[in-house]
Amino acid sequence: MKHFTAVTDVPDLTTSTPPDLTDWQLLSERGGVRCESARWAGRPVFAKTLVFDRPDSRARFEHEGRVAASVRHRLVVSPLRCFHDTLIYPFVPGVTLRERLDTGALGADEATEVAGGVLAAVAALHACGVTHQDLKPENVILAGGDATFAAVRVIDFGMSHSARLPLDIHQGTRMGTPHFMAPEQFLGVRGDPRSDLYSVGVLLFDCLAGAPPFEDAFGWLSGLNECRAPLPGPAELHDVLTRCLTRDRAQRPASAPALYADVSAAREAMGLEALPDLTAWAGECR
Repeated sequence: MKHFTAVTDVPDLTTSTPPDLTDWQLLSERGGVRCESARWAGRPVFAKTLVFDRPDSRARFEHEGRVAASVRHRLVVSPLRCFHDTLIYPFVPGVTLRERLDTGALGADEATEVAGGVLAAVAALHACGVTHQDLKPENVILAGGDATFAAVRVIDFGMSHSARLPLDIHQGTRMGTPHFMAPEQFLGVRGDPRSDLYSVGVLLFDCLAGAPPFEDAFGWLSGLNECRAPLPGPAELHDVLTRCLTRDRAQRPASAPALYADVSAAREAMGLEALPDLTAWAGECR
């Protein structure tokens, strides 16, 4: 696994010039951040604007922008521009994976393609020293609504950790979504890539079953409840799911590329086409 030391020369992409947004439409407002669809520089965009300029809110907002801007990858939605109070992202027409799953579980072919796309994005993030820390169906967009590898877009770096930034504002906190959070995250551990692999395993489980594996998420995370739903999907995927969902990080796959290879091998064992060559889906660290 590649290791990074904290540095202070990560480019600061912020500028005090306000963005010229037109045709904006409010989508949501929470946590002091307003989300809108709009047009900027002649193209449709998704804009996140800081509404309450308190020190803690600004720290989280700028942290998200810097982490998201530090990686470029075809399956990762990074900002086009970071302004002082607004992050401008490309608008991705489609649905979230959660919206897709609300219509029913996916078959093994689509589920493993989506998991493969998420893992390709995660491998690029990890190579740049970034752990996402909140991988879940709500943070995966399916471009065009297609449950395919190339349609995957990983979004939302508000809870992420970057080994290349000098300060992690979330250090020691229980950041994440309980049903998709690794047990060590619940204890405050951040920056371990294996936590993301746990979340990908839960995501794959959810795709196949239509629900995550632990109904009592807090009971599982705290060690009070070991009750897990039966493993879904074909038997060829059960070993992958079991190793991802283990409480012991050392027993999980060693890396995103290793898990990607396991999912691809399981697809071939099921008579499906292997996932694309991961080396053709490399990203760029900024």
